Amino acid sequence: MKIRLLTLAVLGVLALSAPLAGQKRDPLNDVESDQLREVAQEPYKRLKLLIKFATERLDTVEAVQKDDKTSRRGQKMHDALEDFRQIVDELDDNIDDYVQKQSDLRRGLNEVISAEQGFDSRLKAMKEHAQDPKNADEYKLYSFVMQDAIESVNLSLDDAKKTLEEQTTALGKKK
Repeated sequence: MKIRLLTLAVLGVLALSAPLAGQKRDPLNDVESDQLREVAQEPYKRLKLLIKFATERLDTVEAVQKDDKTSRRGQKMHDALEDFRQIVDELDDNIDDYVQKQSDLRRGLNEVISAEQGFDSRLKAMKEHAQDPKNADEYKLYSFVMQDAIESVNLSLDDAKKTLEEQTTALGKKK
């Protein structure tokens, strides 16, 4: 009887905590989300905003990495890198959505490519700094998300280049 009650209690706790486990932090604040909603029908402006937000998150990572006095620095870098990666993924998803709607993204894609090339360079420099032996314990807290961010940027960059090439070919023929 006691085992059955204990089992039911454990199952109840798991059932209640399951929805919480799937929750993610939103990488955008309310103002940024509102700004994106306002330009939902304007691909170029939306891509520019997402580039801006990603750049701001990367600026945060660099600032935290440089400030030795920041408490919980490894966790703060982890969170900012995760936000950055999610924004890059959102940027990539937006490009895919606009391509499906047959929007002309050539101008925006040129800016995405330029920004992501910069992101890649900055991330690699941050990773090199983080791998210094004096930063080893801290780096363990965010090494996976750092690598994940680098991979997301590279995949997004490759997709943006491919999409730009396709649109240049397809839309260039229409004119």
